[in-house]
Amino acid sequence: MRQVRGLLFFCSVLLLIMLFSPFTAQANSDLLNYLPLGANIIQCFALADFDYDADNEYLVLYALQDNYAVTVLDLIDGRYQETYFVNLGRGNTKTGGKVKMGETGYSYRILQVDDLDGDGVLEFWTLFHPEGSTYAELTMHKYKNNCYLAVFTARGQYDLQFMDYGEEFVVHEVNYENGKTNSPLLTITSRVWDLRDHQLKGGEEAYQLTREDYRHFARSRQRPVLFGPGAKKERTVLCWGNSLNKLAEIPLDERALLPLLPGNANLLEWELDPALDDDVDEEYVFTYLLPDPESPSKIRIQAALADWDFERCRYQLVPLPFEAYGRARDQEGYLYKSVYILHGNGLNHLAFLGNGAELPSLKFAVLNNNGLFFEEAAVFNANWHLQFLECYRNQTLSYQVITADRDKETGLVKTKVFEAFPEGAYDEFGLFLSRGEEILTTRNYKKEYYHIEEPVWSGGGYEYLLLETFHEKIDPFANRLPGTTYSGPIDDYIFKYLTPFRIHHWSVQDLDRDGGEEALLLLRTDHDLWGWPEYRVGLLKQENGFQLQELGPVFSDLGEGNPASGVYLADIVDSQEMEIIFLRREYDLKTRKRKIGLEIYSKQGPAWKRAHEIDFVYDDLRLCAVDGEVWLFGFDRDGQNNQEGAVYGFQWRDGRFNYQAKSTASGLEAFLATLSPRRIDFFTPQYMVFPPGAERSIR
Repeated sequence: MRQVRGLLFFCSVLLLIMLFSPFTAQANSDLLNYLPLGANIIQCFALADFDYDADNEYLVLYALQDNYAVTVLDLIDGRYQETYFVNLGRGNTKTGGKVKMGETGYSYRILQVDDLDGDGVLEFWTLFHPEGSTYAELTMHKYKNNCYLAVFTARGQYDLQFMDYGEEFVVHEVNYENGKTNSPLLTITSRVWDLRDHQLKGGEEAYQLTREDYRHFARSRQRPVLFGPGAKKERTVLCWGNSLNKLAEIPLDERALLPLLPGNANLLEWELDPALDDDVDEEYVFTYLLPDPESPSKIRIQAALADWDFERCRYQLVPLPFEAYGRARDQEGYLYKSVYILHGNGLNHLAFLGNGAELPSLKFAVLNNNGLFFEEAAVFNANWHLQFLECYRNQTLSYQVITADRDKETGLVKTKVFEAFPEGAYDEFGLFLSRGEEILTTRNYKKEYYHIEEPVWSGGGYEYLLLETFHEKIDPFANRLPGTTYSGPIDDYIFKYLTPFRIHHWSVQDLDRDGGEEALLLLRTDHDLWGWPEYRVGLLKQENGFQLQELGPVFSDLGEGNPASGVYLADIVDSQEMEIIFLRREYDLKTRKRKIGLEIYSKQGPAWKRAHEIDFVYDDLRLCAVDGEVWLFGFDRDGQNNQEGAVYGFQWRDGRFNYQAKSTASGLEAFLATLSPRRIDFFTPQYMVFPPGAERSIR
């Protein structure tokens, strides 16, 4: 009997554990298993950007017996668990909890998602009309301190607009005058979302509009400024904005586009953008494949725009002036994207890329948006390679197209460079003018003109290859290198993996002077393309396949100061191999000032290792050859505001730096002036592998 009772007790406990424990995460598990019994999913987002880890999280809006709720499900210890819950309550019976867009037949989606502050974690906000309330509510939820929190709530009777005005996020609360629903006037109060404390600021002043005027205001992207200092100016100030609140009645993605295509067409790619015309609705620009009626074996690419007709509540197809023959591919075997949105002033422009009529070839077209329609600005053709760059230098923005045509007989590449500048009200593309041409071998063309698909910074600005390929980004330090059995030249391997490895600069030399080539690679490692860049250096060598060794410190200050921080190469000990010298600048918390540090790597056996044990960190530092001897001079100031200080001298002898003397000087330059005039300074452009700014100079 006791055994039976024990068995029953064990089964009861097991049943309770199964009922109240979260289910183990399975790839094909039903999401409803993690929600209350009887819940009906209304919206769901499955993304990895609801926290900082790489696992997918679920953001779910569901209804249960007319009650609405939002939950965040996170993968913890192999199980999905609820980490955040919002009870919205019962919704307005007429709208099902949705917020109406004024007096139109449209309503907003209840759950909205975006990374508004650019911190890498998504914010989400709800637009909900509670039962029994005359006010609709917009509540923002922000990820702070490893959890989501509600940071503000805005309320409106007639409408609630959440707008992105480029530099500020603004909530427009639209109410009836004096709360009377039959009033012909509406009152607009505008408040700015402060990203520092995540609260809404302002709203002291209100503006009155008729319902008809507000309808035009709400539908237009270009509108008068009703917030901040611009609202207080005597003359009306206009600005461009994009609506962040998406409408529930507008279909998304393929459901929006497939009904527009001919029956024998296949959708290829699409981009969604609100800045292709002056209304707040988002437009789709897309390409599709269509058999050539004259030659069914050929496939044409055509481009079109899907523009939402607000009154007829449907998308309209707008053909665009571009036609090509199949998808384009670069010389390394990667397929190109075919659709590009190019940013203008208020309105954006378009570009398309495909194969030309003769294969292999490339056809590239730029379309200007003049506010009424898209018109062809330029068309380029190349039979071997083509690049489209955004260039910023000397505070001037321009665009370059580089075409490369290969001669079938000689194999040489005729390279032409064209440049245009933004002009007109919407920064349209001006005339592309020739900036010269040259004849190169294919290898020299790649060395001179190949670009990574990221902004490449230099001292005077940047170059950014706008054409994109479909490729997988690879961390070469954390993963096994692809193509390790490749037996071709080392620079061909670099060209193939330039963008996947994020190689911003490279130098191919015989570093150990054994007859084989090695490559120093400068790889970008941070994830914010327009943030402050960070780099690592890797040594690529070809021994039983390709191998990559990580060397030196993390650089976030390349090209800074004098001497410039960066990577230098020199034979400082008169041995067979070169030495790799890293000069870095960093902020010292103890002394509260910038310091300069040195690391030297030499080949020791099969690997490259640091050639010294102690750290050399000073206010200023030089590495010199004086009368055939290698010296390291470090200078430290006496006090934070004192220019005078001490110079410490170290001589390289017997495979290490040996401390020799301490001298007093008014500065390191003054001390160096007392040395032999035949002194060789290794921190000069002659020995620098990666130049100031860490990138190639802009042509």
